[in-house]
Amino acid sequence: MRKRLLIAACVLAGITSTAQASVIPVLSSVTEEGGLFRFSYEGTLSGDQGFLEGSRLIIFDFAGFAGGVMTPSPNIIASTELVSSVYPDPGGVLPVPGYPDDPNILNLVFTWVGPPFQASGGPFPDLEFAGLSALSTYSGVKLTGYSARAVTNNGTATGLPAYNVGEVGAPTVPEPRTWAMMLVGFMAVGHVLRQRGTRRGRRVQTV
Repeated sequence: MRKRLLIAACVLAGITSTAQASVIPVLSSVTEEGGLFRFSYEGTLSGDQGFLEGSRLIIFDFAGFAGGVMTPSPNIIASTELVSSVYPDPGGVLPVPGYPDDPNILNLVFTWVGPPFQASGGPFPDLEFAGLSALSTYSGVKLTGYSARAVTNNGTATGLPAYNVGEVGAPTVPEPRTWAMMLVGFMAVGHVLRQRGTRRGRRVQTV
């Protein structure tokens, strides 16, 4: 229940913090898959934006990345990087205020590698998208930053980069307190099993 509420909060944050933006991703679900957890995303591409080769969406600090990436199109490839290039570096995205890029946690990157898509002649109707996902070793959800770079498709700004930043849900490393509770639990189980083994040994010796 708590996880559902947090995902709902992440969805709301992704929508409300980025009105009139280019790409708005939201975390739609977290599902268990083979002992791992699949984080699935959907969202909106604004009608006044499009994609050129190299347009990208970065979800920062995707903790516990375990592969299994899926995209809805062969024109979208996924990759990871520890530190993402930010503006004004060529091809960079905008940094996300309040969410510094942790150089120790992989960023999840989706890059457009196909022909121009709605890159001119706009604006078009807003486009809903889904099917972006990746696996993590963690099931917990946190708010992290995302940053996207698209292209303006209408007016005098046609062809110029369009940037967008906001908040989105992503996997989180368990807090130290959680790890401590798990460790205590494992130790308790180990102690019980050890005691049972000792008792069985004593019984055998008695007989």
